[in-house]
Amino acid sequence: MKNPRPQSVPPPPRTGSDALCKRLAELYPRQFAEWAFGARGSIKVEKTELDREPIRADSAIFSHDGEETLHAEFQTTMKSPVPVPLRMLDYYVGFKRKNPERRVRQVLLVLKPTNEPIPDHYQDELTRHGYTVIKLWEIDPKELLRHEGLLPLATLCRAESGERLLAEVANRANRIKSRQQRRNVIGWSRVLAGLRYDPKLIYQILKESDMLEESSVYQDIFQKGEQRGLLTGKQLGLEQGLLHEQRLVLKQLERLLGKLSTRTRKQVERLTFDQLAALGEALLDFTSEKELTAWLKQQAKPS
Repeated sequence: MKNPRPQSVPPPPRTGSDALCKRLAELYPRQFAEWAFGARGSIKVEKTELDREPIRADSAIFSHDGEETLHAEFQTTMKSPVPVPLRMLDYYVGFKRKNPERRVRQVLLVLKPTNEPIPDHYQDELTRHGYTVIKLWEIDPKELLRHEGLLPLATLCRAESGERLLAEVANRANRIKSRQQRRNVIGWSRVLAGLRYDPKLIYQILKESDMLEESSVYQDIFQKGEQRGLLTGKQLGLEQGLLHEQRLVLKQLERLLGKLSTRTRKQVERLTFDQLAALGEALLDFTSEKELTAWLKQQAKPS
C-alpha cells in the first residue's frame, strides 16, 4: 500500500540575504567550498536543486571531485513551517537517492544572532542525522577577508569594532581590478552588513575608492583610529553618499527588472537612506516592476 501524499506545506519565506548568500556561493564556488567545507580540488555547481516538495530552501549545492556532494544552506532565522533540521535530513536523503555512492556533507550557515536554539542534528526516536553549523557572528573574519567572493560574508563576522571591520572590507574590495566586479562586491557587502549595522554607517564606509578618498569616516578609522571624526564624516558625506546609493540601487533594479519607468525612478530617488537600505535587500526577491511599485507604495504610507 502506497503511503499517502504529504499535505502541502508553505515553503519557508525567502529573504534577500539568504538568496544573496546562495548567489555568492555559486559565483565563487571554489572560494566558498574551501572555506566552509575545507574542500580543495574540482568544485562544480549543481545547478538543478532537488525537487523535494514541500521542503524547499535557499541552498548552494556542489559536486567535489565527482566523489562527494556539498550542501550549504543559509538562514537568518530558525523559524520555518518545516523545521530546519528536517529540511537538512530531507536534502540528505535526496542526495543519497540520486547518487548512493557519493559522500554527502552539509553545512548550515546562520547569518545573524538569534534567541532561538540552533540544532546541529535532526532527532526523532531512532533516527538521527547530523550536520555542521556555522554561526557567522562567531567566526574570525580573517579567512574570509582573503577572498574576493567572501568579503560580503565577512561583514557578519566577529568584530571588536564594527567600523574597523567594514573599513577593512571596503579596503579589500577596492583592490579588485574590475570596476564592475568591485561595485558588485561593495553592493553585496552593503546588503549583508544591513543585517547588523546602521545603514548610514554602512554607506559612509563601504564606498568605492574614489569616494573613500573623500570620506573622513574612512580616514578617521584607518589613519587616526579615533572615534571623534565619525559624526563629522557622516555629515560631510551624507548628500554624496545618498546620491551614490540611489544610483547603485537603481542599477541593481534595472539589471533585475529591465528599464524602469520615469515615475518609478523618481519614487526610488525620493527614498531615505534607511529606505534605500531596505530596498537593497528586498529587491533580490522582486520579479517584476509591479512588485517594486507595491513595495514603494507601502513605504509611502504614513507610519
